Amino acid sequence: MNAKWSLVDLRALGALLPGSALTDPSVEVPEGHYEAESMKATVVPNRNAIMLSIAFGIAAAEGATGVAAGFHAGDHAIYPDCRPMFVDRFAAMQLASLDYPISLYTPFLYKSKADIVKEGTLLRVPFGLTWSCYRGGELHCGKCGTCVERREAFQLAGVDDPTEYEVSQIGGSHV
Repeated sequence: MNAKWSLVDLRALGALLPGSALTDPSVEVPEGHYEAESMKATVVPNRNAIMLSIAFGIAAAEGATGVAAGFHAGDHAIYPDCRPMFVDRFAAMQLASLDYPISLYTPFLYKSKADIVKEGTLLRVPFGLTWSCYRGGELHCGKCGTCVERREAFQLAGVDDPTEYEVSQIGGSHV
């Protein structure tokens, strides 16, 4: 897509943040629809503050005027660092920590995943090139909370889901 990007390898950080299914191999990634109790296993303490701090540092070094994050309304209940209060306070902290203002853009903060799919469709986002699965692997697993909600978002938006899943449907057979 000819967009400039950089890979910042944070894998070593995972060992310093144990206890989450996203950083600790001994914690299983929950399956099924997001429920507050089961999805607590996917909370990584301060994850977004860490990643945003790095992004703001890079933005400042490059003279950029903004950093964007894809938080959405469905994240608020489970992830403290996806809530509007976090976004407001993080943006204020960055204004205080840099010599010039860099804006924090969170265009989906109050939108559902289905809203994001609708908007992405209008913008011709190549959803087949996007990734949601918390398990990793060759294909989306089709069973973890992010896969279940991804499927649901496409269905609610009335848009065909181009994603290849290991499991064709919840409780379904392997593809």
